[in-house]
Amino acid sequence: MEFRVLGPIEIRTEEQTVLLDGKKPKTILAALLLENGRVVSDSRLRDVTWGPRQPATVDQQLYGYVSRLRKLVGPGASITRRKPGYSLSLHDSLLDSTEFGRLAGLGYRELRANRHESATRHLSAALALWRGPALEDVTDFLSQNELPHLEEARMAAVEGRIEADLALGRHQELIGELTNLVEAHPGRERLRAQLMTALFRSDRQADALTEYHRGRAFLSEELGVDPSSALNSVFQAILSGDPKISAPSASTHHIQVRSHADFVPRMLPPDIPDFVGREEQRSELKAHLGAHTGKVAPIVVTGMGGIGKSTLAVSAAWSSHDRFPDGQLYMNLGGTEAPKDPHNVMGLFLQALGEPGHLAFSSMDERVQRYRSLLAGRRTLVLLDNASDERQVRPLLPSAAGSSVVITGRSGFNTLEGAHVVHAAPLRLDTSLSLLARVAGAGRVTAEPNAACGLAAMSGGLPLALRAIAGRLTAKPHWSLAKLEGRLLHGPHPPLDELCIANIDLRASVRASYSPLSPQAKTALRMLSLLPVPDIPVSLAARALEISRPEAEDALEELVDARLLQARKPTAEVWLRYRMHPVVRMFAVEQAEAQDSADAWRDVVGRTAGSWHRCTQKSGAEAPRGVPGPDPVRDHRLRRPVPDVPGLARPLREARSSGWDLAASAFARMVAVHPCLSEAYEAVLTLSPFS
Repeated sequence: MEFRVLGPIEIRTEEQTVLLDGKKPKTILAALLLENGRVVSDSRLRDVTWGPRQPATVDQQLYGYVSRLRKLVGPGASITRRKPGYSLSLHDSLLDSTEFGRLAGLGYRELRANRHESATRHLSAALALWRGPALEDVTDFLSQNELPHLEEARMAAVEGRIEADLALGRHQELIGELTNLVEAHPGRERLRAQLMTALFRSDRQADALTEYHRGRAFLSEELGVDPSSALNSVFQAILSGDPKISAPSASTHHIQVRSHADFVPRMLPPDIPDFVGREEQRSELKAHLGAHTGKVAPIVVTGMGGIGKSTLAVSAAWSSHDRFPDGQLYMNLGGTEAPKDPHNVMGLFLQALGEPGHLAFSSMDERVQRYRSLLAGRRTLVLLDNASDERQVRPLLPSAAGSSVVITGRSGFNTLEGAHVVHAAPLRLDTSLSLLARVAGAGRVTAEPNAACGLAAMSGGLPLALRAIAGRLTAKPHWSLAKLEGRLLHGPHPPLDELCIANIDLRASVRASYSPLSPQAKTALRMLSLLPVPDIPVSLAARALEISRPEAEDALEELVDARLLQARKPTAEVWLRYRMHPVVRMFAVEQAEAQDSADAWRDVVGRTAGSWHRCTQKSGAEAPRGVPGPDPVRDHRLRRPVPDVPGLARPLREARSSGWDLAASAFARMVAVHPCLSEAYEAVLTLSPFS
């Protein structure tokens, strides 16, 4: 059996092509095939198949498509459920992209050994496997992510085959093909150098020089750069009549080779001009960057999505870049939702360090050895942004002292040897207001201090949320801050829709952590988001969810690991509690409204109300005679003992009849003894345990 992705997606047996209808099953099959036996997470399969707008039944549909594919692949392959997703094993079947890599690798080895006939034979056979554009009939969500590196591999093979043909004296036959290729890919300087060489060897020196000037104009006008020294060297060789370029037996590849020391990668993204706060953490990062410890000790910046890990790491990298004269390597690794294969990342890093494209299909071990050899003795900064887990980053770590590595990710990377971990926490209120003023305008923030504080509180100190709020205000200069605050609390649109602006999507940021969760943890997050309380002890979660304390603790700790809850350390007086970030609560309330019934909301809030009522009874708290207690119906503080949370109004309205007012009445007795509302709440939570 043969599986094909280099063109339309196909499954072929000896007798026929297996019928495979629809883009979605083809996309799922292609995503599994391209990972070559590695696990593809459910969230990744959902994202590449349905994109950001996924139906409520997406999990059931995914399961149905996988079940169909299991039947279609037959005995030639097997699809296995392996958490957090699926993997596909090919057994004795062939995959055309793997065969392409094998043949191309043989061709590159022959090319390096100057066995040009064999090289062109292997590379031509590899290219013959392409039946058109790769991944021709999958969704755009998959092709946009996977097609670029497949196409790059094809073009590297084309360039290698032409290199061998030029060395065999076939320059005249190549001119037409090269002319078309350069027209289609004007930025590929190696192709242009090969066309110039073919023209020069065909006694068309003027055309060769014209081609150089045409390429130089394109690079200047379209990209704002000059030709590389490699292309310039071919130009100079033509001008001087260098015998190296005149002789067909000489490879133009050797003319273009530069020392690896000539390649100084500058891959850092732009610095953040309005960076505020975190001076202490940035100083901590700078102190560890470039420290001469004799070992490579990774620096890990971790925290919830949108907390500003990348901004902090990039800012520290720029402020320390002069310590790394041999360059800076950077890659966004895609996070848990679209993790990049370290094999492909390594290929890009090797190219940035000056390795020729013919190493594109070397094995992972060969790439790692070459990468670490190139970095040995150099002072290079490697920034691995938005990493999914330790397995993804381990191959990308240098082995010799001199270079430094910074990793950002939501995972704690707890078993990464020698790592120094920096936890990015939410911004303080004053820093949040400063960022809001810097982006939205200081005058607007100063004019409405109460509304500004309300918006900052809704953001929970999350920089991504603050930038979304500021971006919304910038886009609506005629709005007051109070108007936006009101729209977020009581507006016609869900608050996360209101804050979806340009390239900022808070919902997607939280979903990336939510999607891989177990069903029990997802349910816990949705249901606990309905409780208008700031902190949740294990015992209260167990009662609210009607599960055992160990089960509740497991669910809460899974949410902590996913950076969706924050654990607050226990003290002698206070039990361990868990706090939900306001933006996470917005997302979780949305999910509860979409997936859970009003009866489920009432049950959860009712059980919580009952626990509160029993706790206040246990406390024996009674209002002193003659001192009227607060009215639980009229006093909004008792009905909702935390600040307003956007999106929470409807679930609470539904839950009123379940006994929340009863809990508020009991809570009023605590307030009579503890006039400060926060003290009263503390008094309830310190009772142990909820029963």
